[in-house]
Amino acid sequence: MTEKAIAELMAAGEMRKAELVELAGGLYMPSYVGAILKIPEQLVDERRKAGELIAVETQEGYRYPACQFTPDGVVTGLSEDLAVMSIRADWMRLEWLLVPDDALEGISPLEALRAGRLEHVIDIARDHEGPDPGRVLSTEETPGDITALLADDLASLDHGAPRAVENGPRPLDRPLGAPRNGVHFHKGSGLGPLVSLEEGAALLDEITVDDDSTDWAASELLAADRIAEKLGISIARLERWRDSGTVIAFRKDAHGFVYPVRQFDHSRPIEGLDRVAGYFPSPEEAWEWLVTPNPYTDSAAPIDRLRSGHSEEVIRAVEGAHDYQ
Repeated sequence: MTEKAIAELMAAGEMRKAELVELAGGLYMPSYVGAILKIPEQLVDERRKAGELIAVETQEGYRYPACQFTPDGVVTGLSEDLAVMSIRADWMRLEWLLVPDDALEGISPLEALRAGRLEHVIDIARDHEGPDPGRVLSTEETPGDITALLADDLASLDHGAPRAVENGPRPLDRPLGAPRNGVHFHKGSGLGPLVSLEEGAALLDEITVDDDSTDWAASELLAADRIAEKLGISIARLERWRDSGTVIAFRKDAHGFVYPVRQFDHSRPIEGLDRVAGYFPSPEEAWEWLVTPNPYTDSAAPIDRLRSGHSEEVIRAVEGAHDYQ
């Protein structure tokens, strides 16, 4: 296989990874996962090493696909499924979780877990012994392994076969949890059309946005005493704001909370913050929505639009988002 062919397949693999990240709802930093699970960041890493969580390696380190978490922890049954699966490669595990499976009547293992079909998904995970030709190349494979696998993938590609579906979109185009009545999905033909490195980079640029939701936890959280000192207020006032839902706080441990600094303007919470937070069942979900660029808030993070005085615009955006839930 030529270097050009390998490079083109690797570019296609990167495109596939980007699709999976989008379908997974983004990636969380270990510190954010620790806040969700209410455990130290070190234990998050230990659970990753034990195979209890899905984590993918990026240039910044390991990141955790958002789809595997709920406001209360990990999706029920996921850790049990991962424990019996022989495949350890990170991206392959994520693809297995998200892609519809014929053995599950065309729904993904994640959807099946959310529907309470734990034993059925465990059987599928136990039988998942090898990769599909269209799977993602794992960062855990050695360069020699990657070259051999790329050769297999190239031989298996059928450039004339369409990635067709009947009565519905391709699996990666369909939102998780969308109705499936009358929809039958066909398995794709592999990685799809090959593109050059330059074309792949351009396509990635088109779908990539700056997402502050992946870095806020590490850089903008302060304990109650430090945030009170920074704002020049009493801790009692800060606690009243927290109890009334005026500010967003995350439980650090059994005895304390941490507060995102970004939600304050001078010595007070940003106007409209409490109205937005009221639409979400947990502070974590509210904060992630607030810091993620939104097409209905001028492609900016809603919290930045609140900061600039566009509270009604943000309220309309959050109301519109919940019309479809």
